[in-house]
Amino acid sequence: MAPAHNGNGKNGSKIPRHVAIIMDGNGRWAQARGLDRAEGHAEGARAVREAVETSTRLGIKYLTLYAFSVANWQRPRHEVEALMRLLIEFAKQERHDLRQNGIRVNVIGNLEDLPTATRHAVEELIEYTRDGDRMTLTLALSYGGRQDIVEAARSLAVRARAGLVLPEDIDETFFHRQMTTHSLPDVDLLIRTGGETRVSDFLLFESAYAELVFLPIMWPDFTAGRLLECIEVYNGKERRFGKTSEQVQGSGAVVVPHPFDPLDRPS
Repeated sequence: MAPAHNGNGKNGSKIPRHVAIIMDGNGRWAQARGLDRAEGHAEGARAVREAVETSTRLGIKYLTLYAFSVANWQRPRHEVEALMRLLIEFAKQERHDLRQNGIRVNVIGNLEDLPTATRHAVEELIEYTRDGDRMTLTLALSYGGRQDIVEAARSLAVRARAGLVLPEDIDETFFHRQMTTHSLPDVDLLIRTGGETRVSDFLLFESAYAELVFLPIMWPDFTAGRLLECIEVYNGKERRFGKTSEQVQGSGAVVVPHPFDPLDRPS
């Protein structure tokens, strides 16, 4: 399999292949302005649009957004309903621009958990943008990293019990193929807004070697400039994946943790 590749940006900077973002702080942004939390989510949609446009322009190949976690179902009903309506609006309003710009929409998590109207709108968006080859925009919906790992393990257990899989066949790559993230490479850069410094059950398996950047701003305040700042931080890190600094600098080669590469994976 071919190793993950990071493109080059201006001034020789490396562009991370896969950027994942925990979009935290919509509700607090609204409350600080005397608004309903749902209005914060609506404003956050603008930040999503800017993040997608900027990522596409920079040449980022995979952008994954934590849109709705499994735990988010515990939020007040009116807030959940507002988020589901926003997903429908996003699917309908952005579909033409996404396809025109070569952006393919993908979903991780359990799409079946969503209300029927929301699920259909997202499914139609996925189908409408399926031929995009410039960037993959993945929405994490009703997603939990632990749940994804457990369900993959359960799937393998069922297949092993049926004699379809031998224990010695299971390695990291084989395991990853059972997860809803199977079409994604490892995360290079994980960003979280909102001032919290935790990953909140997001891409636990896939972010094992990701660079983490935590921002003190709320998600509606996220701009193209902020994304560029995060990439600058990423460029300031030496990614060793277990090797020494001398080994990495001496080889002159791009080092990757392991060969997760959806472009080379059999369907």
